[in-house]
Amino acid sequence: MSYRLVVHPELRQEVSRLHAAWKDDPSSDAGREFEAFREAMTALREGREGDYIGKQLSYGPSSHDLRDAAEIKVDVFNEGGTRDRPRPSHRIVYREFDPLPKVEDGRVVRDPNAQPVRQIVAFNHRRDDPAAIAGDRLGRIRGQQDRNLHGLVGGGRPQVGPQRPGAQTTPHRLPMPQDVLHQILRDSPAAGSAPKPASVPEANVNRPPGPGAAKSRDR
Repeated sequence: MSYRLVVHPELRQEVSRLHAAWKDDPSSDAGREFEAFREAMTALREGREGDYIGKQLSYGPSSHDLRDAAEIKVDVFNEGGTRDRPRPSHRIVYREFDPLPKVEDGRVVRDPNAQPVRQIVAFNHRRDDPAAIAGDRLGRIRGQQDRNLHGLVGGGRPQVGPQRPGAQTTPHRLPMPQDVLHQILRDSPAAGSAPKPASVPEANVNRPPGPGAAKSRDR
């Protein structure tokens, strides 16, 4: 299974800055962040999120309602931990949606090659609370449930204790929201025109991952 990736506009600006720093000095902190982001994005695009430890996000009285999102933990900097319990420094927060419909002669038809869509919302150091950043970008209000997520169960992994066997760690796949659809249409070339140049993160995610791609085992 492969996915179409959409990068939240605010995150795209941040990754563009990381990309510029990477071009100046790949060994800089920002350069290393860009490399790790690129490798993680490749994994998400190719359906290899299992290369990283992930979990569904949830909702609590002091947090944003992110029952429609999940995160993966990304190793960038060595921040201690043990062999059995390393401490990945960064998190990617993302959501997942149904494929775009295919229309022929005014009818929606089945497209066996249609790709589900994953929206990458945040990529930050864990101390910066990536989930809160994602919640703000999605217009969620801390401590309030989102009525559009009524009945959705999140938090496949408990806050304390081991992972429950068989718990889902990827996002629930939901219908395409209007804001993501508008971004896809805005970024897609009109019929018969030349394709637009890809943005920095999406252009680089299509490159094969470099040697030594990080694989987090934090639990």
